[in-house]
Amino acid sequence: AFGNVLIEDLEDSVTITSERLKYHGDGRIAELRGDVQYVDDSIRLYTDNLDYDMVNKSAIYFGGGKIEDGTSTMVSKNGNYDTEGKMMIFTDSVELITPDYTLLSDDLFYNIVTKKARTSSETKIVTKNGRVLKSEESSEFDTRAGTYAFMKGEIDTEEYLIRGNELFYNDASGSYSAKGQVYLLSKEDDIVITGDEADFWEDRNMARVYGDPLLKKMMNNDTLFLRADTLISIDDSLETNKRLLAFHHVNIYKSDLQGRADSLAYFLSDSSIIFYQDPILWNEGSQITADTIQILVREGTIDRLNAKVNSFIIAEDSTGNYNQIKGRMMTAFFKGRNINKVDVTGNGETIYFVADEENSTKLVGMNKIVCSNMKIFFLENEVNDISFYTAPDGQFIPPHELNDADRKLEGFAWKMDERPTRKDIMIGRLEAERIRLEKEQVFKEESLPADLLNTEKKNVEGKTGQEDFKSEEYPVPGQ
Repeated sequence: AFGNVLIEDLEDSVTITSERLKYHGDGRIAELRGDVQYVDDSIRLYTDNLDYDMVNKSAIYFGGGKIEDGTSTMVSKNGNYDTEGKMMIFTDSVELITPDYTLLSDDLFYNIVTKKARTSSETKIVTKNGRVLKSEESSEFDTRAGTYAFMKGEIDTEEYLIRGNELFYNDASGSYSAKGQVYLLSKEDDIVITGDEADFWEDRNMARVYGDPLLKKMMNNDTLFLRADTLISIDDSLETNKRLLAFHHVNIYKSDLQGRADSLAYFLSDSSIIFYQDPILWNEGSQITADTIQILVREGTIDRLNAKVNSFIIAEDSTGNYNQIKGRMMTAFFKGRNINKVDVTGNGETIYFVADEENSTKLVGMNKIVCSNMKIFFLENEVNDISFYTAPDGQFIPPHELNDADRKLEGFAWKMDERPTRKDIMIGRLEAERIRLEKEQVFKEESLPADLLNTEKKNVEGKTGQEDFKSEEYPVPGQ
């Protein structure tokens, strides 16, 4: 048939028009060509090539087509529409345009009734507010509920870039979650966080990464590394409220600063970092402890350190002894990478050892001073001068009169062996524990006599395990 072809399937409320028609009566298949329009109670389809199966109620187009359902538009090279099941399969250069987003993919499986869709190929979604969601492998969508799932996915917003092996997005709540090899980039602050899992809430401008997460932030020619059980990034229109929180087993590494604490708050506006609950920091050869420690970073290096309550600074000197400063509150000022001056306020105590001017390893004596407030000045990491306020009490003790009790202030605890390295931070606590257990197991096996090992191996060979265990009593994990 040629010219003004019309097919009406009254049973299914289907109308098809085209320029040409070739009909196969044995299979009841209509081949329609040229300006084809298919209309039913759900969609309107436009193409130049359509094969309509009147038995199975399916419409197949190729060479390009467009479908409209009143709110959405679908464009692809090829398509298969099951009119009874209301299922559509699209392949090659698929584009779905809705009021809320545009989807691009190589294929799409879409149910008109449930409004659910899935892809098995690389997929890209651009939302109306500019958010970009990508999947390298496959994806699933519930367009009615506004939920999306991506395999090896990526979400790109104005503030963040989020990647993960599995990525989920809920449009109604404005929340994301990611699992497996999570990567989060805070664009404005140039912070990268990696971990096992992550959540992000748009309304609160808050992201949480957990599963032994690692943070990296460039600071001039240096990098700050931070590891903890959980990291939380909080954005805000007020710069002073923008911060990053770290909880439990906090470890940091920077070339001029290393530390441990239970928790930490990093304020991005002034580059101040506050360490909570038994913090301990190391700077070059110095160790600093207090109930709470705050550091201020300027141009990538430490500018000032505030230690509050039970403050204690220890530094090993050239004679093999430990210079110590103790007080209620301390402020340490830095010059370059080293401490330049320390202000002590309240309950000040210090002991520092004097070395021979010609032989720096030879001890001349020890100064011990007790004074409520004092200023201690350093030169090349050694005490150079001290200013005392409010009734100082001091004494010089020669080497032959020194005993072990004299050499340490109350509360002295040198913990240099706990100082985290860059390798410690990069490996992470959980991975380090796994490696430790593996080494411990190898050590146990190597410690066993060879004949015992051989006997155990012989006993194991040929056994299925059924001799000792029953599956009802010890089910296989996952079954």
